[in-house]
Amino acid sequence: MPPEVQTIYNAATLNDRYREKLNSLKNDRKTYNINGCREFTNEHLKSQSNKQKICEAVILFLKHFKEETDDTTYYDIGCKYLFYWLYTHVQSNEKAFINTLNLYKQLYSIYNERHNGLDIFNKYIDVMNEHTIDKLVKLTDMYNILDNFYEKNTSQKTEENCTSGVKDLYTKYLDECKNGYDYDFCDELKNFRKKHNFIIQKVLLCKGEQYLLPPVEKTDKVGTTIIPFSLITVTSLILLIMYKFTAFGPWIRRIIGKNKNILEYLNEETNHSLNNYEILDDNSDMPNYNIAYNSS
Repeated sequence: MPPEVQTIYNAATLNDRYREKLNSLKNDRKTYNINGCREFTNEHLKSQSNKQKICEAVILFLKHFKEETDDTTYYDIGCKYLFYWLYTHVQSNEKAFINTLNLYKQLYSIYNERHNGLDIFNKYIDVMNEHTIDKLVKLTDMYNILDNFYEKNTSQKTEENCTSGVKDLYTKYLDECKNGYDYDFCDELKNFRKKHNFIIQKVLLCKGEQYLLPPVEKTDKVGTTIIPFSLITVTSLILLIMYKFTAFGPWIRRIIGKNKNILEYLNEETNHSLNNYEILDDNSDMPNYNIAYNSS
């Protein structure tokens, strides 16, 4: 099933053809003695890796693109899948993604400098970084689990075979989607959900919502914040134009003038009442003095 939405992570679901090609080149017993690979070394590759064969596989893989097809989509997906393939040969540690990126750049330099690569794949490679490699690895691993589940269970359509085993991973990545701003990652989760639920419902004929993956609902936090401010700004501008250049302005001024006169009248009445009250209060507070008069 081809991906419904085009993303920079489409290589995750279309990885079979590239994996088979790269593995066949790496496992080929013939040594090609490719220029630049005999002396190639990289400290981040796994100890059991055949460094020369990995180098040869990558160079031949890139040359295969240039020599056998003009399909830019094939270039794009193949160049991105190569990141994942190299990641599987790099030592697993906290710097695995950056080490994969550096390994890719090292091999791509050999291809350009020793094999007249002319940097033709730059635009497909430059979009990848530590973040996108991380997401590509997560998605590809999840697709691989689903593909293995499908291949194993297409011949045994029982209730026990309706649980694909990816729900926990999918839920975890769904949270990453909702809390981040990688919309390609969210769209690829939508692609994955569609493929997964199609296999469960239409191929394995499983019944029940518990076997299906929930939809991807991404909230645009930036948009929900910007929209109210935009409405306030636009409304204020419209009111200002109406006030200055239409009959709305004089009408508002008349209303404000009337309200102002009423307010001034009320203030005068209030002040007058308070003054009278103060006079009366002063009189009431005066002490009663008994003045004695001497009778003559």
